[in-house]
Amino acid sequence: MRTSRTTAISATALLTASLLVGTASPAHATLTGCTTWQEGYVAHSRCTGGTGTQAVYVSGVHVNPAVGWVAMTGPRVGVGETSSVNFPGTVWYRSTTLYD
Repeated sequence: MRTSRTTAISATALLTASLLVGTASPAHATLTGCTTWQEGYVAHSRCTGGTGTQAVYVSGVHVNPAVGWVAMTGPRVGVGETSSVNFPGTVWYRSTTLYD
């Protein structure tokens, strides 16, 4: 009788621990409605929903040929805010970088 009681208590503790681990909240941000655009030499990004922060990422060729390929990241901002970076050259790629 004593063994089955110990087994029941151990099983209950194990079940409780697994439920607590199974219901943990996700560690990653989920941003939605993210867009990037460019106006002249300035690249922008904005996300309209979700949680976390984001920043615009731009890469391309610098206006000074001696500098060559350059990558730049704008400031991290929250949902509904715009991250912008002034890129001194020709943009070849732009995207939104998501952070927690």
